[in-house]
Amino acid sequence: MRRWGSALVLGLAVLTALEGLSHLGLVPSSLLPAPSAVAAALWNNAPELTAHSAQTLAETLLGFGAAVVLGLLAALALHRFAPARRAVLPWLVVSQTIPLIALAPLLLVWLGFGLLPKVVIVTLACFFPVTVATLDGLTRADPDLVRVLRAMNASEGQVDWLVRFPGALPAFFSGLKLAATYAVTSAIFGEYVGGYVGLGIFIQTSANARATDLVFAAIFLSALYSVLFVALIGLVQRRVLRWLPREDSP
Repeated sequence: MRRWGSALVLGLAVLTALEGLSHLGLVPSSLLPAPSAVAAALWNNAPELTAHSAQTLAETLLGFGAAVVLGLLAALALHRFAPARRAVLPWLVVSQTIPLIALAPLLLVWLGFGLLPKVVIVTLACFFPVTVATLDGLTRADPDLVRVLRAMNASEGQVDWLVRFPGALPAFFSGLKLAATYAVTSAIFGEYVGGYVGLGIFIQTSANARATDLVFAAIFLSALYSVLFVALIGLVQRRVLRWLPREDSP
């Protein structure tokens, strides 16, 4: 409560103010529905929202998992081979200047309207934070420990396993948390461009029908899933990094 109490109080105050403004007729419900109306929309449309959420979460988890695997492999390769790092890393940065809105229609043309293009969009959105954060952690390994192991004739693989990987875990988890904040929204964006089911499709159809309470219900779910995703990564992080002092754990 000491950590989250102020945020909870502020959130409840905002919700109460919105509820009061809506009931007083100061804010049209077609523009900003009351929180109670959004809660009712969630309850009354739970089966449909569950079906759409399942599709979006499947895209999110598959794309995020692919980004983690590819990001780890890319970070390790770029760390091992300095010429490749100097050649590839600037292009990775440049790739982040290309908006997904420009790539998404091409992915639909190349891959169709099924699950795969949405997974690719999530992977592209999450790949960069995982790669860069992990690479930064690998390059910040304790040089004294590296010299000690090399003096003991340790191989590069042993140095990676015993020093670089453990030292890079805090940065790796920071990259995971950052990528997790993009994962759900990028999946929904992919559904905006083209698809048949998912929270993005639900938001589009609800907005076209001027059902703003349903739009806000889907937005609430997408935000909730993102928060839970980040919280789950934080829980895993605390389990894995138990060897770190509490104040040093990111």
